[in-house]
Amino acid sequence: MKLLITGGSGTLGQEITRLALANNYQVNILSRNKKLVSNDINLKYYYWNPNREEIDSECFKGVNAVVNLAGFSVFNLWTKKNKSKILNSRLVSTFFILDQIKKRGVKLNSFVSASGIAAYPDSISEISSEENSDNITSSFINQVVIKWESKVLEFEKQLPNISFSILRIGLVLSNKGGVFSVSKNLAKLFLLSPLGSGNQWQSWIHIEDAARIFLRCVNNNSNGLFNLVSPNPVTQSNLLRKIASHNSSAILFPNIPTFIVKLFFGEMSELVLSSQKVISNNLNNYNFKFAHIDDAIKDLSN
Repeated sequence: MKLLITGGSGTLGQEITRLALANNYQVNILSRNKKLVSNDINLKYYYWNPNREEIDSECFKGVNAVVNLAGFSVFNLWTKKNKSKILNSRLVSTFFILDQIKKRGVKLNSFVSASGIAAYPDSISEISSEENSDNITSSFINQVVIKWESKVLEFEKQLPNISFSILRIGLVLSNKGGVFSVSKNLAKLFLLSPLGSGNQWQSWIHIEDAARIFLRCVNNNSNGLFNLVSPNPVTQSNLLRKIASHNSSAILFPNIPTFIVKLFFGEMSELVLSSQKVISNNLNNYNFKFAHIDDAIKDLSN
């Protein structure tokens, strides 16, 4: 099996690459950095720049599947400029790679694209699954996800011989970056506090399970929509208490009021204040390695 990964330098991309190489896959990674070189015979870097419509055509040679992760991080202040980058980086890169596959007649088995559970509405009480995929809201991040997925669906009709999977990813827990890493460091300083009410649901997944599911979709040609979340979502307060506890700490300060969060983060506060209680009916035969939050945090805190 030979993979081509866009966005391979990110935390999830690195974990998918690590797991793929451990299972004797060959991996090609597209990068804007022309200087990247690998010492591993099974890992190669190729240059691309979707904005300039530039790509090293050798990246497609022998490839069986594409994993599409490319996109400017949403964890940047949502200025007008950054919002444009968040949206356009996803739309341009996804369109470009799929257009190249189509024009070059690349023979793929599967195309697996990242997405996000922000596709679902903000709700404390509602439970969302893949069957609720038509619940569109007007929030910025919801529109980013919906428009991103629409690019994939557009080409699904044009490339009927390729199996397309869209993976809506929840809160990825990793000790190499993201919310867990930041929370763990704050907990060690006894500075960890819930944001807003703390009752908002966090539909999470351990990074190893996320990477394993990506590779499962690659291998099984799993066509369709999948929510990448563990079976057991938790509230933000509960999540942070457990992170503190596993790091010999405790939450000493009261919740940070919503208005202060919004004052500090601006529109981006949506990411930490919104609530999505998400389950995955389409992953019901997947055996999670980390189905419970205590097991996930224990593993990542070691």
